[in-house]
Amino acid sequence: MFYSQIILAKKGPLGKIWLAAHWDKKLTKVQIFQTDISRSVDSIVNPSVPLALRVSGHLLLGVVRIYSRKVKYLMNDCTEALVKIKLAFRPGVVDLPEGEDEASANAINVANFNEFDMQVRAGGSWAGLLGLHRG
Repeated sequence: MFYSQIILAKKGPLGKIWLAAHWDKKLTKVQIFQTDISRSVDSIVNPSVPLALRVSGHLLLGVVRIYSRKVKYLMNDCTEALVKIKLAFRPGVVDLPEGEDEASANAINVANFNEFDMQVRAGGSWAGLLGLHRG
């Protein structure tokens, strides 16, 4: 057989890939996310020791299964985030007190905006306007 026991060992460089090909349910979520797919494919395509075609096929199946689980986890996270966003911004849900569903003009406008505008026109420095003096 054209493979080394060290490469396919549980702690070997392709051990998780081999487990994914044969015992997909045995890998945890952490192990799935720790697997670097591009590096694994590179070591399958350009092995340090000769690999039989059948072994290469099994390893590529493991890569596909790991990639599939990564995509499934990403899809679950995106779906959960979308549901939370939709719940947060659903129409008709306002957490303002009854009768106070509109803000006053003073609450949303800057009271001294004209003073700031005059200082800018007078040639004041941005550091002075923002209170960033060196001392």
